Amino acid sequence: MKIFIRLVILIIPIVGFVFFYNLLTEDKFYPGANFDRFNVPVFALDDITSQKIYTKDDLNDELLLNVWASWCITCRVEHGFLMELKQEGFLITGLNYKDESTDANNWLNLYGNPYSFSLHDIKGSLALDMGVTGAPETFLIKNGEVLVHYSGEVNLAVWDNVFYPVIKENKMFR
Repeated sequence: MKIFIRLVILIIPIVGFVFFYNLLTEDKFYPGANFDRFNVPVFALDDITSQKIYTKDDLNDELLLNVWASWCITCRVEHGFLMELKQEGFLITGLNYKDESTDANNWLNLYGNPYSFSLHDIKGSLALDMGVTGAPETFLIKNGEVLVHYSGEVNLAVWDNVFYPVIKENKMFR
């Protein structure tokens, strides 16, 4: 019986170590990435700059939907990378989250505007329907379906490991 107990005491930590090692070193593991697919919810929101009303039908192309706000420090950190993606020809739509329109417009005028348009979600209703927990968050959308939802800053590493493989697999942005 003592041998059995000693063996169990030895095996449990080893199994735990191997499990967590495999989990943390798995190539497809990336914190913040969610690959559960779902359709973009129905909405009608105005554009932060032009006051034009946009609906779900306006997100039926291949695009990135980036949740941002002028009060979001991490949004400022990722902004330069979004500007680079725009210059490379990627279509990015903004979802301005719980922000005053004057603050958002001042922010875009100061740092540049990577968005084809930016929805003004002052109450956070669309963001809530899409599962947003804060800003920044980014969604990869094709034909009204979300393929990837990433919570956190999008940078080159996230782009290469989370978004680009799905873009390549789905033959997007050609």
